[in-house]
Amino acid sequence: MATITIKPMSLIQKYIWVIKTIHRPGRITLKDLNEKWRQNIDLSRGENLPRQTFDRWKGGILDMFGIVIDCEQHGKYHYYIANPEVLSEGELRTWLLDTYGTAETLSSSISIHDRILTEEIPSSQDFLATILEAMKSNTVLQMTFQSFTMKEAKTFLVEPYCVKMSAQRWYMLARNVDYNYLRLYSLDRMENVRLTDAHFVLPKDFCAKDYFAEYFGVVLDESAPLQRIVLRADKYHQHYMRTLPLHLSQKEIYACDDYADFELTLRPTYDFYMKLMSFGNMIKVLEPESLQEKIYKWLEKTIEVYK
Repeated sequence: MATITIKPMSLIQKYIWVIKTIHRPGRITLKDLNEKWRQNIDLSRGENLPRQTFDRWKGGILDMFGIVIDCEQHGKYHYYIANPEVLSEGELRTWLLDTYGTAETLSSSISIHDRILTEEIPSSQDFLATILEAMKSNTVLQMTFQSFTMKEAKTFLVEPYCVKMSAQRWYMLARNVDYNYLRLYSLDRMENVRLTDAHFVLPKDFCAKDYFAEYFGVVLDESAPLQRIVLRADKYHQHYMRTLPLHLSQKEIYACDDYADFELTLRPTYDFYMKLMSFGNMIKVLEPESLQEKIYKWLEKTIEVYK
């Protein structure tokens, strides 16, 4: 069996542990919080959580997540989250809490590591931090990039607008300085990224969420018309559609024991076609007819491959 090196918890993971441990019961004394910390040997190594450290973490939690941890000024002096509504507000904050909360849970389960299976994601750690730093200061990046269709890597300047995760990959939306167009670059195809001394002005009307709102994933095609799409999910797959919507615009418009119909509004592109086909006979396109025909032709070509 391979040896697992247990790394110390990062500060953000400690913040998440504190948030979840206080939020779960609603209120908790510092004594009980410290006891839970000590009992979790994988995380605390059996050491205490000093009050001074806890006070610093409270400040860090406020700065990073906007979460206020307050203390009752009577009784047993329980600590509680004074603004719990913040826990469900903001996509990035929610993602961080979920992601690092899961990491904290997994890091306390090292003893059963060979029974926890995860998906591999192409590494983006080398460049994500540099890109985020450039986004904060609107700094131009020099990037060496080689796509799957390029014979060799090329080096050029880009202005990073935003980053997006899709289908287990991180992407950067950036303006190519030489050609003056916006394009998505997959971080796992980057060979080198560095900050330059140049800066750029992010357009005031740019909104990352709005930019991608009309698309399923990261294939952007303005020539694809914005359409109302109706999908019918069978009696089994309708539950998956409800719990994991295909798109932000998804709405359930009809349901019965045998199926449910869902409405989406987006520009259908290649990645959306592939997603629909991956469902097989569990999903049927009801509207528009043009999308029905598109999927039908794709399926015909698939059948031809196996003849």
